[in-house]
Amino acid sequence: MPHISRRKVKKKTFRKISDQLVNVIAKVNSRDFVRELLTPTERIMLAKRLSLVLMLKRGFPFSVIERTLKVSPSTVLRFWLISKQGSFATLTHKSAFGDDTKSKVRHKNKSNFWDELESLILLGMPRRASGTARWDKIRSLMH
Repeated sequence: MPHISRRKVKKKTFRKISDQLVNVIAKVNSRDFVRELLTPTERIMLAKRLSLVLMLKRGFPFSVIERTLKVSPSTVLRFWLISKQGSFATLTHKSAFGDDTKSKVRHKNKSNFWDELESLILLGMPRRASGTARWDKIRSLMH
């Protein structure tokens, strides 16, 4: 887990810094920016959080999320509770992975993300027997 300084920044200062960060990300190549700014640990943490939120939105069972992302049951529960309060509404409704897939680019990004996530899920699962109810359920959740 990334180290966070014990010295707190004033709320007003934090808000200004956060707004500036969002403005910079919007103006530059996000991929390069993230690679340059964040450590590998921070990138993994953010990727897991994004995946967790989106998997919850798609209705994946908690146990599948835990095994796939290697997170604890309490982490999944915490994110589920936060999502029920509407905290991830902007992310899940307006992201390229949400339901607003009007543009072809967004649809392509959504498809690529879920295809890659499916591959990761299947890596951690036992071999499948054709026609089993368990695999039918998992496949239905992913498509």
